[in-house]
Amino acid sequence: MNAQPHPTVTDPELGFRRLDPLPAADELAAFYESRYYDLIRRGGRAPEIGRLLAGGETAAREREWLAATLYADLVDGLETYGAGGGRVLDIGAGTGDLVEHLQSAGLRASGIEPSQDASRLARERGLDVAAATVEQWAADPAHRGAYAGAVLINVLEHVPQPQALLATIGTLLAPGGVLCVRVPNDFSDWQAAAAAACGHDGWWVAAPDHIHYFSHDSLARTLAACGFEPVQLTTDFPMEFFLLMGEDYVADPALGPGLHERRRRFELALPAALRRRLYAAFASVGAGRNTLAFAVRRP
Repeated sequence: MNAQPHPTVTDPELGFRRLDPLPAADELAAFYESRYYDLIRRGGRAPEIGRLLAGGETAAREREWLAATLYADLVDGLETYGAGGGRVLDIGAGTGDLVEHLQSAGLRASGIEPSQDASRLARERGLDVAAATVEQWAADPAHRGAYAGAVLINVLEHVPQPQALLATIGTLLAPGGVLCVRVPNDFSDWQAAAAAACGHDGWWVAAPDHIHYFSHDSLARTLAACGFEPVQLTTDFPMEFFLLMGEDYVADPALGPGLHERRRRFELALPAALRRRLYAAFASVGAGRNTLAFAVRRP
């Protein structure tokens, strides 16, 4: 049995969970300065970023997979829900991989990134990525209502006040603008079944940096409460299925790379339309490792 996770409480209105107590600002700052990227490199956080940071063939294969799956789905959703002809903002753009892909797909994409180092690397690649937080960007009247679309990938779970962040993003979008949000899908029935099968409990709780924990349903309720109309909920490969089949990557993290490769091959082998139908069906029963929501800003 693994160690007990950090305690959480459930928001009584919207249903997401959050760490209890919340981490202090100085604790978070110290974590990000001293431990976060070390955990990424060792596979303890943000595995996609870790594989990109590895460079070489590992990074190239990761970019190929992301381009054919997540990034392609983002382009499809942005175009389907009306953002294809307008400006699109990637929030938390890092070194610009997604901005570059969106531009290559014909979208008018730019980004903001709070890290000075990461945004500088993006600009050195010729990409329009400014060093700014959402709050700083929204403080400029020229940016309010200026975007037809915005993308928020694996950011919302890290912030102390997710509703405030969503409300601020809403000021950047024109009425009818589409927001794409991805967060981990946590505290699901599938995780509970895997925990019972493997004898682990709450391995997905990642304190202090993962502050909030959303499901498909609670993310949709949160978006609706913040002035958005959810129009599509989907997901990706339910990694908990491996645990249910006896591949205990929680007890043996060395299994992780091989399981990811099997997932990668599975997703690349499927036609995009078939994969999207499958993952929409998974989302409808609460399965999937992440939640990807598309929501339209209400007037």
